[in-house]
Amino acid sequence: MRNPTQPAQGACKIQDELPKSLGNEVVASWSWRHKSRKALQWLLPASVAIAVSGCGAKLPDCLVGLKSGGAKKPSAITKLPQVGQQVLIGIDGSGSMLGFSQASNKSIWPRFLQSINQGILLKGLKPVAYRIGAGIAEGPLGASVTQAADPCFFIGCEGFKPVASSLGTLWTIQSVPKKLPLRLLVSDLEVNQDDVTSLVSSIQVDLIKGASAGVLGLRAPFTGDVYGVNGKIIYKGNTNRPLFILATGPREQVKLILNEIKKTMALKGIPNTRVSMIEPVWSTRPLDAQWVSGIPTAKAKAGRNILIDNKKYGPAKNPGYQFIVLNSGSTGLSLRTSKKWSEGSKRPDFGIADLERLSVTSGQPQPADGMRISNIEISGSNIRVWIDVDQSAATGAYRVVIPAGSKPEQWWLEWDRPQSDTRNLGEKTQGLLLLMTTLRRQLVGSLKGPPEAAMCVALQNQT
Repeated sequence: MRNPTQPAQGACKIQDELPKSLGNEVVASWSWRHKSRKALQWLLPASVAIAVSGCGAKLPDCLVGLKSGGAKKPSAITKLPQVGQQVLIGIDGSGSMLGFSQASNKSIWPRFLQSINQGILLKGLKPVAYRIGAGIAEGPLGASVTQAADPCFFIGCEGFKPVASSLGTLWTIQSVPKKLPLRLLVSDLEVNQDDVTSLVSSIQVDLIKGASAGVLGLRAPFTGDVYGVNGKIIYKGNTNRPLFILATGPREQVKLILNEIKKTMALKGIPNTRVSMIEPVWSTRPLDAQWVSGIPTAKAKAGRNILIDNKKYGPAKNPGYQFIVLNSGSTGLSLRTSKKWSEGSKRPDFGIADLERLSVTSGQPQPADGMRISNIEISGSNIRVWIDVDQSAATGAYRVVIPAGSKPEQWWLEWDRPQSDTRNLGEKTQGLLLLMTTLRRQLVGSLKGPPEAAMCVALQNQT
């Protein structure tokens, strides 16, 4: 039986809403004697009456107009592609890869190449290797991928011609008819002029046939010149340079081979590799807002009821929203999908999220005038968004939406080198984030599933 001193489940806590000036006696009297709400309102000033007039009105569901269920798995969408036994390996033969073969610690590069061969053979598949560059696929190479241990593979000597990067060439190689090939591109993924369009267009040939994709990344010892996407040297000397295997093909094969190569590398003393499958997450509901704070914190009050068009709204009736009042001196707010937060990778808005205002009556999205996303942080599977709010922004309901396929992995963000970055140039890859998120939108976004996140906030702007 419920304790009569406690409010019924789901009821508003009136005590939290009354001003302290009323004194504990009034609150206690109300709680114990169960006086009518109407009588209490008659006794209190008009400014207080709205605070005790009930739990408040209901805002539109945060997912209004959006899909809420998980996307269908590939097997439920299309007929699964036929799987072959051949693995087409393309090794980027351009000069930007030379530093791996002439690194001061020369043992990592050949062990990495051996791990590729071994991982493929352990799964009963047949590796067929090519040297990729200048729009040509040279091969098959007689000694498989191990020829790339020789610096001549990248300099252009002993039978090899110097070539420029042309990563999409791997996807022009024909395979066994009616079989969807498993392809592995070994590269630093520095795309010429930061133009990922040609590479993604080449990969689409297989994606249309039902291919999935995945990427394995590591930082390997590198000695020499690091080139930017415009062909200019941006770093000289020793560094740990990002190195990748970008794989496409039948989903289970991609996942199996990348994980087997990772295991083999670990056994050969090459730890700290990252593997990401570029595929939908079969969740039943998008990530939502679990925490809100003002900027600065002292100039805002979170978890408070607010007034929109003279109607009261509160957290009790709107569990899908975070509530906040921005006072004078506040410049914005921060939303995140987790109450507990570990430091992630933060970047000024990079275009993965949409900000909109929701009509409190119809739920229709409207422009979020006076507000803009300033920064985004990824921490594991969670997201944090910073929003600038100026004095012109209207009090109301707002939503941040990250569409299906738009949320990147944290390590893609950490290893990406934006054009404005001047730190640790050799340890990052320009265009990595753009390439991987573009591929993810191609694969995941095409399924038209629910968004990755829908973060709603009820805002009272008193700035």
